[in-house]
Amino acid sequence: MGKAILILALGMSLLVTMLIFSLNKNTNTGLATAVNSYSNTKARLIANSGIEIYLEKLREDKSLTGNFLNNSLMDGTYDMYISGSDTIYVKSVAHYNGVNHISYVKASRDSISFPKINAAVYVSSNNTDLLLNGNMTISGYDHDINGNLIDSSGVSGMGVDNPADSAYVADSLKSKVSGGITGSGGDPSVNVVPDTTDWLALTESYIFAADTTLPTGTYGTGTVLGTQSHPIITYCSGDVNLSGTAYGYGIMIVNGNLDMTGQFTYHGIVIAYGQSTINTKTTGNAGIFGAAIFVGESVNMQSTGNAKLLYSKAAIDNARVNLKSSRFNIFSWWE
Repeated sequence: MGKAILILALGMSLLVTMLIFSLNKNTNTGLATAVNSYSNTKARLIANSGIEIYLEKLREDKSLTGNFLNNSLMDGTYDMYISGSDTIYVKSVAHYNGVNHISYVKASRDSISFPKINAAVYVSSNNTDLLLNGNMTISGYDHDINGNLIDSSGVSGMGVDNPADSAYVADSLKSKVSGGITGSGGDPSVNVVPDTTDWLALTESYIFAADTTLPTGTYGTGTVLGTQSHPIITYCSGDVNLSGTAYGYGIMIVNGNLDMTGQFTYHGIVIAYGQSTINTKTTGNAGIFGAAIFVGESVNMQSTGNAKLLYSKAAIDNARVNLKSSRFNIFSWWE
């Protein structure tokens, strides 16, 4: 009886030992599986987060390309490889706890939306005030990107929303200025032009895609707001004075008053947009070659000297072809 009890006790002890061993083995295997699953998930998250981070960098720097290695994120690292221009290829390789994960994205930038240009100068306002004198020129005839006349094709010199505005503008102009507003539809070329543009939505899309932002201030000689080969979107977030020998190419959005003096020239589209009063002033030899658009509750236009506001299809097309959006179309995301 004693031997039986001893054998039973030894058997139970051996069984418990085997059971404990089996449990420990299963626990270790389960733990290893859990750790490996966690590491793979973490590496995947790092790789995809890295792509999101660099898509934001690409939004801010539209010429960003190259290899960007050993970026730290969430206790791991990732390497980023970016190539392409029209079509952009982004590869992210993440490393975490001995596990690697690769994600690929193929994308392209959205196209920039452009308003329909019906006039060299378009004014949309419930209250328009003009103080135009001197030898200024407003012309809807087509000019090249540098403001040289090409031919008499083109658009209206000045466009407005309704016949009352057209009559007011024509009646308010001095005779020598009237002779300087040329374009389609007679002399002076001040015409009602159709417009259904949502200016708030359009300007907000430009502001989102802006390459540079100018706060309130004066910007003089040496200021370059884009070049012919690399036009940009400029956002002026307040009242600005653009003066001296300076220039720009592309699209410029002004959320405030615009004062252009001296030799400043802009090649493309200038939009002054606001919910209140917009004061615009061009003096000296300043000029806009492309189109100027002034939209606000009240628009006060002043111009003196030899200022030139000239329609240029070439300047507008140069911006249309070469400007890049900050928004992306994602063709594929593979991992």
